[in-house]
Amino acid sequence: MPGYAFLFPGQGAQAVGMGQQACETAPGARQLFDEASAILGYDLFATCTQGPADRLQSTVVSQPAIYVGSMAALECLKQNDPAAVEKATAAAGLSLGEYTALVFSGAISFADGLRVVAKRGQAMQAAADANPGAMVSVLSVEKAQVEEAD
Repeated sequence: MPGYAFLFPGQGAQAVGMGQQACETAPGARQLFDEASAILGYDLFATCTQGPADRLQSTVVSQPAIYVGSMAALECLKQNDPAAVEKATAAAGLSLGEYTALVFSGAISFADGLRVVAKRGQAMQAAADANPGAMVSVLSVEKAQVEEAD
């Protein structure tokens, strides 16, 4: 029987309102947000569901938000389709999502994963604040065009 692979998102997947539906339908999802708030020292659920958007967009907040939001989504899946979770044979993540994959696989605990993600977000925010810049994705463009834009 074929299994499933879960791919967890990285930074950029955050949006005000995230986690609301999960917490309304799966008690375990709200428990994760409550545990996260206790560890982080601020109400992560309120920030995710009510914003403000600029706070949620900051790396120091968005990384824990995406991590906990992904774990909350898993709680919904466990409740609604436990067989899908049981059939998982692989897990991976895009950058930050690697930490969610580690927790899902049982390699580290939720709390330890959150602590690492929070420190990661703080370090990345400090680096971004110290070295202002920007990023851009380049798709379907010739190398010469990219070099001209530099």
